[in-house]
Amino acid sequence: MVTAKSSYTTAWIPALIGAAASLFLIRSGFAVLLFLLPLGFVGFGWGPKTLWTGLVFAVLGNFLITLFFGLTFNVPGEDMFWDMLYFTAAAASFAWIILPADQKSYRIPGAYRLVLGASLCTLVFVGLFTRIFNNPAFYDSVKSQVETIAAFYWSGNTAETQKALLDALDVDKIIEVMKNMILRGGALFSSLLILFVNRQLSLFLIRFFGAPRKNPVFRSFHVHPRIIWVLSFSLLLLLLSRNFFMTAAEIILWNIIVLCALMYLAQGFGIVGYFMQRPGFPPVLRFFLPVVFVLLLFSPVINAVMLGIVAVLGVAENWVTFRIVNLNGPPATPQA
Repeated sequence: MVTAKSSYTTAWIPALIGAAASLFLIRSGFAVLLFLLPLGFVGFGWGPKTLWTGLVFAVLGNFLITLFFGLTFNVPGEDMFWDMLYFTAAAASFAWIILPADQKSYRIPGAYRLVLGASLCTLVFVGLFTRIFNNPAFYDSVKSQVETIAAFYWSGNTAETQKALLDALDVDKIIEVMKNMILRGGALFSSLLILFVNRQLSLFLIRFFGAPRKNPVFRSFHVHPRIIWVLSFSLLLLLLSRNFFMTAAEIILWNIIVLCALMYLAQGFGIVGYFMQRPGFPPVLRFFLPVVFVLLLFSPVINAVMLGIVAVLGVAENWVTFRIVNLNGPPATPQA
């Protein structure tokens, strides 16, 4: 694993293994969302030189594999281009995000590197899905699934219910809803989630294998006080853009709002983590509460309410000091 001397030397074998594992996962189907995990493990375990070497191996390997399968199965060149571009953007952004905590890499704080990296991935993600939505095979796939669902619920229902079901399961409407969700924050949320989860799992594995690292703890995360103004004005402008049918502005504002909400959600979890680590907090609850949280994430409606409460808790810290804050700059509002 990494030492003070090896942090700036290259370990070729771990770099090669990490790149190969990343390429396997992105084509595995069942674990595709964890394709950045091997690169994170290499970066945290063997340092930046090995990480960037593994990244180069992975990008070149993905290029060759995509080219081979593309030429073998007559895949359009534009599809191959988007495949290569998304993998390169995601892997490079992730490598930049998880740079070790030295003076050079922390010129831009980790939280902002995460946001910038996710924004880059979002742009490529939108381009990739625009290509997919325009593919007739995708339309046929959605139509087939809709017909399967409709056939399942068709029998035993009245004519009125059947008509309502057909209206609700219209393929064009479903695809339009998917487009709207992706453009209005869905792509950004997905990119942030993939980058963050892979980072945290990489850290977990490194610590599990006995190589603890000094990284900023999550409970110390604070959103800059001025972000509350960004959120407030974005909500106001969103209402105006909807009234004047400014679609492009509406899409941009939705993404800004989703980003601000996620930042305050992270701050809310930081507050929860801060109180859980205070002396006197029951160790049993400290262990079981994260488990309960994960279970509730898979509970419809309950998960939305829970995440909403945590996000509101994060917003409330603009006016109520839940933790000891060491920030430079004016308060978020004149009353704070």
